[in-house]
Amino acid sequence: MEENKRILVVDDDEGIRGTYQSIFTPEQESDILQTGAYLFDINLSREQKRQKQKRRKTIDYQLSMAENGNQGIELVKLSLNENSPYAVAFIDMKMPGINGAETSKLIWEIDPKIRIVIVTAYSEYTPDDIIAIAGRDDIFYLRKPFNHEEILQFARALTNEWNLEQKQDVLKIELKAANQALEDMNKNLKAQVEKQAALIVQTDKMASVGLLAAGVAHEINNPLSFINSNLSALKRYMQKIDSLHKKYSDVELFLRYSGLENAPLLLEELENFKNDNKIELIMADINDLTDESLDGIERIKTIVSDLKTFSRIDETEYNLLDINKAIDTTINILWNELKYKTAIVKNYGRIPEIRCFPQKISQVFMNLLLNAAQSIKEQGEIRISTQLTTKHAPQQLNVNKTEAVETNGHQVEQKSYIEIKMSDTGCGIPKDNLKRLFDPFFTTKPVGQGTGLGLSITYEIIKSHKGTIEISSEVGVGTEVTVMLPVGL
Repeated sequence: MEENKRILVVDDDEGIRGTYQSIFTPEQESDILQTGAYLFDINLSREQKRQKQKRRKTIDYQLSMAENGNQGIELVKLSLNENSPYAVAFIDMKMPGINGAETSKLIWEIDPKIRIVIVTAYSEYTPDDIIAIAGRDDIFYLRKPFNHEEILQFARALTNEWNLEQKQDVLKIELKAANQALEDMNKNLKAQVEKQAALIVQTDKMASVGLLAAGVAHEINNPLSFINSNLSALKRYMQKIDSLHKKYSDVELFLRYSGLENAPLLLEELENFKNDNKIELIMADINDLTDESLDGIERIKTIVSDLKTFSRIDETEYNLLDINKAIDTTINILWNELKYKTAIVKNYGRIPEIRCFPQKISQVFMNLLLNAAQSIKEQGEIRISTQLTTKHAPQQLNVNKTEAVETNGHQVEQKSYIEIKMSDTGCGIPKDNLKRLFDPFFTTKPVGQGTGLGLSITYEIIKSHKGTIEISSEVGVGTEVTVMLPVGL
């Protein structure tokens, strides 16, 4: 975004306009005149001359002049038509025709973003009168006679403020667009998941869930990147504004001990303005707000990273998986569902990595954790444990412990398994429903709150990994799920 350094001067005095010209566009002087002024200005020290020469080389303001209010208004209209608005206007208060306050009001009706400085030597109007006429209280005042540095200081500060506001407007638009995109995505997410899950049951494939998760992570990353970048830039800008604020404090201190006749009035105006607008509070609060926003973005990045780990869309073959880490990643993804009403108690054993489809196994943990959390109405506990075991495991899957005992006559094989237990203190499952838990589309949840696909998908995933699952439950006490996954396939 190109910096706007366009300045409008409205003053009926030709000499004053010439002064503005010499302040803002000194480069228009010929090289010979500049050299002569540098060599023969004996009242300046060598360092002052060097600084003056340097300033002449660096100033790049674009200046427009108007002899009265009506001309100034027309120039503002023209600037907007050409998409080149002015950032700052210096307007003389006492002019033929409409005065400075009336001119300011009409200019603000055309361009409400322009910063206006009323320049006056004497006037029958008080600042309150000027505010009443102009219709806004964010108008600035400069007394004549003024020195060059006062004008340059106003120009620097107000053009920087104008440019910062435009960047903030752009940031707000981008943030709004990002929030809208996230909101639209959230609205469609549930329907997309249900559609994908139905397809998984029919085709016995889980790749679609991974594709969905990876897509969500990618879509979040895009707006997240420019939000993070813009907030970081905003923090840097605010540091510069804070430095400028401190310099204003130095100027205020100088005025306090300067002995200038109008210094007390200026100091009183500054103090009233700061108090009325809570400037000190704002300056103290801005950095905290920015830091909190950046911290929030870091949290989102962690969620996106976990979501990518969970999806593992590129893994179409068996790969090694650390079960303990996979459970932790799934907990992080579901933390917003869990944190308000569940305490997680983990007891992880020292277990080896296993070869599996990591995305599918993570889907199992997600389904089981969601079911456990949703069974807890107010406050409860979810306990998770893992261990390495060599106990016999039935070759077929079992719905509950009673059936597991009855199937002890089936052929079994001795090998190492990872045993994962998840138990909750939720509402429990009626005995009549235990045998139907793995049936597709069977759910104990109210209509519209469940698809009945979670446990059926879990069953198929564990079966494809040659593992077992057992569920035992008691109404009013809670539910325990035991998953056995072979270490070697």
